[in-house]
Parts: sequence; C-alpha cells; structure tokens
Amino acid sequence: MVIPVEFTRREKEILKILLEEPTTAERLASILKVSRRTILRDLPGLSEKLKPLGITLVRKSGIGISLEGGRESIENLRWLVGQPSGNVDITPDERQKLIILFLVENKGPQKLYNFAKEFGVTEATISNDLDKIEGILSQYGIKLIRRPGLGVWIEGPEKNIRHLVTDLFYEYFDEVQMVRLIKENLRDGKIPGGDLKDNIKNRLFGFIERNLLEGIEYALKEAVGQSGINLADSAYAGLLVHIALALERLKSGEIISMDKSLLATLKKTKEFDLARKLGAKLESTFGISIPEGELGYITMHLLGAKLRMGNDLDELFAMNHLEAREAAIEILKEAGGELKRNLLKDAQVLEDLALHLKPAMVRMRLGMEIRNPILSQIKETYPQLMQVAKRAARLLERRFAVQVPEAEIGYIAMHIGAALERERSRERTGVVLVCPSGIGSARMLASRIRKELPELEIIDVVSLLDLEKSLVQHPETEAIISTVPLEGVKLPVLLVSPLLTPEDIENIRAHFKERRLKETDSRNGMVEQEKFRGRQELAFELLEDFWIEEINAQNLEELLDVIEDKIKSKPGVISASQVKEDIYTREMKAGTAVPGLGIAVLHARTSGVEKPFLALFRLQQPLKMKNMDAGIEDVRACLLMLLPPKSSAEEVEIMGRISAALVEDKNLAKVFNDGESIDVIKSLLRILK
Repeated sequence: MVIPVEFTRREKEILKILLEEPTTAERLASILKVSRRTILRDLPGLSEKLKPLGITLVRKSGIGISLEGGRESIENLRWLVGQPSGNVDITPDERQKLIILFLVENKGPQKLYNFAKEFGVTEATISNDLDKIEGILSQYGIKLIRRPGLGVWIEGPEKNIRHLVTDLFYEYFDEVQMVRLIKENLRDGKIPGGDLKDNIKNRLFGFIERNLLEGIEYALKEAVGQSGINLADSAYAGLLVHIALALERLKSGEIISMDKSLLATLKKTKEFDLARKLGAKLESTFGISIPEGELGYITMHLLGAKLRMGNDLDELFAMNHLEAREAAIEILKEAGGELKRNLLKDAQVLEDLALHLKPAMVRMRLGMEIRNPILSQIKETYPQLMQVAKRAARLLERRFAVQVPEAEIGYIAMHIGAALERERSRERTGVVLVCPSGIGSARMLASRIRKELPELEIIDVVSLLDLEKSLVQHPETEAIISTVPLEGVKLPVLLVSPLLTPEDIENIRAHFKERRLKETDSRNGMVEQEKFRGRQELAFELLEDFWIEEINAQNLEELLDVIEDKIKSKPGVISASQVKEDIYTREMKAGTAVPGLGIAVLHARTSGVEKPFLALFRLQQPLKMKNMDAGIEDVRACLLMLLPPKSSAEEVEIMGRISAALVEDKNLAKVFNDGESIDVIKSLLRILK
C-alpha cells in the first residue's frame, strides 16, 4: 500500500532528479532556475514528507544530496512523483506571499471568498493565512484591517510598504538572478518557468512597468557614470528596483516623505548631490516630480553601496573604532554573563565584532536594510545563541536609539558562536591513540576515553607502524595514549591498559593537570598582561583616527604640500607646517621608500603632533622617490607615521611593528597599495594586537 503524500511541484522536480542520481544543491538550483538558498530552504520540509515512506534525505560532503531507502520504498516514491498535482502546487507560505502582494496592489477591501476561490481552499484556510500575514506585516509597521462583511486591506506608511516589497524581491531572487532578469528577461514580460511559484515572481515584477526600466537604466548609468562611482551589480540592481517601485507609486499619487532631521543630515553628503542629479534626469525622462524625500532614500541606497564596497563613509554617519569597541565589549559582557563564559578574553572576537559593528551601526542609524544571506543556517546552527544575541542587542538599541533587525542579531550570534568554538578547541587537548591489538579493542578504548575524559580530543587512532605518519599529519597533537611502550617519540607517552582502568584515568588527569600548571607558571606575569592591554588600547586609539585618501602629486615638494593640507584639521595635529618641515628634514637624510614594494614610510618625531598619528595616502600616479638603499623607487602609496618628541616606549614599539611588518610580510604592501579600507585596518590590527 502506497502512503498518500502530497508534494509541491518543485519538490517533485527535486525528487525526479535525486531518483536518477545524487547531486548538489548548486546543481538542483541551476536545473530548476532558483537560488541555492531556495533549495536549502525546501529540503527540511521535503525530508519530513519522505519519512513516512521509509526514505531518508541524506547530505554528504563530497557527494551531495541523495535518497536512501529500500527498493520498494524507492519504487513507491517513483510512482508518487509521477502522479499529477492537485492544489498543492504552492505551499501555505507561498499562498500567503501572493495574498500580501495582492493586498499591496489593490487599495480597497478584498473579500475572503475571492481568495478562497483563487487558491482552491476554504475561507477558514484564508482566515488562518491572514493571521500569519498580520504577524508578517506588523514587522514592517503595516496594519492588516479586517472588517466582517466588508473585507480585508492594509494600511501603513509608503516607505514601509516599499520595504516589504523590496524584501520579497530579495527573498525570491538572489542579486545575481535579479541583475540577469532585469537585463535580459524582464522586458519579455514574463519570468521563465511555468509553475504557480513563478506567479509570485511575476507579481513582484508586475509592480514595475517594463517600459520604465530602459529609461531608468539610462538615467542611472549617465548620472553614476558622470560621478565616477562604480556600483557593484548588487547595488545597481537594488537601486534600479527601488527607483522603479518609487516611480510607480509616485505615478499613482502616493506621497513619499522622510523624517526631516534625517533628510537634513543626508543633504550634507556628496551622495545626496548625486541623488539630486539622478532625480533631475528621471524628472526630465518621465515628467514626474521627484520629491526630496525620495532623493533621501536614493541617497541611502548610494551610502549602502559605499558601505558594501568598503569605502569610508562621511563623518556624519561614521562610528569611530573606540565607540564600536565599547559597544562590542558591552555585547560580549552581556552574552558572556548569560552563557557563563568570559568572552572578552578572546581578543579576536572583540576585534571582529567591533569591525563588523562600524558599518552595521551606520545602516541601523540610517534605517537601512541589513541582509544576512545565511540567517536561516545561523538560526538552525545556533538557536540558543540567537536568543542570547537578541537580548544582548537590546544594549545597542538603548545606547544608540536604533532598532536591531533579526539579520544583524544573526551576525552577532555568529561572532559569539565563533568565540565559543575557539574556546572549546583551546580547552580540549588533542591526543593520538596507539593500539596495535586490533580495531575492535581500539574502538572500545577510544569510546572509554571519550566517556571518562571528555576534555581530551582523540585526533587519530593508529597502529604502531602508522604513528609517525599520523604525527606528521597532525602537528597539533599534544600527547600519545598507548597500550604498548613506545621509544624514540618526542611527545609525552601515557601508557594505559586496553580496558582503561580507574588508575589509568587518574594518571592521565594528573599528567595534564601538572602540564597546565607548568604552562601557567611559564606565562608572562600580570605586569606583562597589563603592558599588552596598554599596547592594545594604544593600537585602537591610533586606528580610531586612521584614514586612507587618494591624492595627486608630481614631486616630493608637491607631495608634502598636499599632506600638509590634508592633515591640518585632523585630531592630534598641532602644526601641519611643522610636520611638513620635519618630514622633509628626515627625507633629506635618507630615502624612506621600501625597496621593491612601491611604498614610502614617511616618519618623524615632530612637535607638530601631540599624540601618535597614522594615515595612508595612495598616489593617483606613481612618484619617483629615494629608497632606503639609495636607489630610486616608483612609489604608489605613502604611509605617514608621526610621533610626538616625548613618546612612550609602547608608542615607539607600535610604530616599529608596522615598519617591520612591511619588510617581513610582502602581502602587506599589496593590501596598502590596493586593498579595501576594511582589509587595511584588519591588517594593522593583526600587526598591533
């Protein structure tokens, strides 16, 4: 007897492919013309439907996704997949999305009966759908109005409705697909494919008149081209869709407005000037008046593109590193307290989270979207940490008066999870188990060790002959546990019975306890730890005011003139002219360009600054300068390092580390010459921590 199971059309297509052979999510996505994320989202539900049939959906590294089950079960599935579909071509979730789109498209009240007839379900099912829809809409500040006898409709600010529609675009199309469809298929008036799921995609693109796109593309390319800004495909697609939706709503008489204080701040940016030029081109092309509020939203898109490209933001929105670090400390303290872990002892998580928060806080302050393409995986992998991160994120909300979206909470959970993983790997001691008496006894011994000594990690179980090879493959091994005596081995060898007696367990524990005590004694004392923390604070203070700028200069004199002008208003600079004079004096003594790297290290002790100063200037054209070997170097970037006359030993050491790293790490010069701002800062943090 075949158990009746109803599959959606896409689930059937997935199963048809898997019934032929195992394959990857990437290949399924390519064949079915959907995103990999969509396939991964479908798999858990499909797995549950297969269980009553006695079939398991298996995912294996290096193989992909496959079906496992008896011959009869597989044949039953093959028969079910071949049956025609009824009204199950779309899931309840997809039906709810279609209802939302219909409510956005149509202003007046809509009858439940019409929805029930459209989807072939009962009015009670539609009513249940509306309960779910009400929750979705509330997340966007949109109300679902339900009046018995009259119908249902939505009410909410225009910007919130547009935010909802944009999110749906990104849910059903990844950025690559969106660019491709906009450029190739959209003007054909139909999304490729034929199932009802594509109805959602066509409904989404139904919000855009196809003859609008060509005019928008022309205006966008012309305005952006004249500005000299390079937009990535993802930023281009997002801005194109945004403008198209805005024009459609302006044509229908919708009013677009923005908070006055936010708009006033945005108007001070260079991006607003570009938005104004773009707005003028759109007005002349379509004969539609573009309000300043809409120019503000376009500005936010441009700022978001700038963030994605790693460029520095206008100081109006920038969050300095010290502020980001303090926020990261608060989050880690809160999360660590709840998890009963000292997360702050992990310098890497503090550094990584602070670097992440700088652009993330800009987005939240501006009310811009934060997209997290791996949010579902994070929620699945770290469900408890999502709750911990959510509570910790309230500190950000209170401190900065922002709303932290779930996507950002996911990122915070990921950083906390990474710190816990590192802590677990540090706490567990790696050992190799040598047991020549047979695989059965080896497995039994390994099982006993895992049960009695969970603080140990069994890296490998080998015979005596394979021990040397294993130690080469696993240099992280800290000790060997063996059932036979070993000679000529450099690592500690702990001899045990194949049955692992209580005495063996105590001996192993005593060994590692003694070892930990020795390691603790050999560590630097508290004084050295304080010095390290002091150096770390100095490093963050130095990087707080660090910036990168592209300049043009034809010779050394012109270079120093430009630098003098650029630094005169920077924090810590007392006299830019004195700095210029001292750099010139240093340059006359000996060349400062590093041979073969294309970088000059302009450094001096100068009364022109009151604290350590660091900046990176990239030259539009290479400049010939003397190098440290008395030769001539084509310099592409100048690293400016300044110290006041009375500098501490720690300040001198920090600057020295940067100079030394340039010589020792050839890749560092490439990052300084061509890397994104975030990569330069990460490199400096690695050097200085």
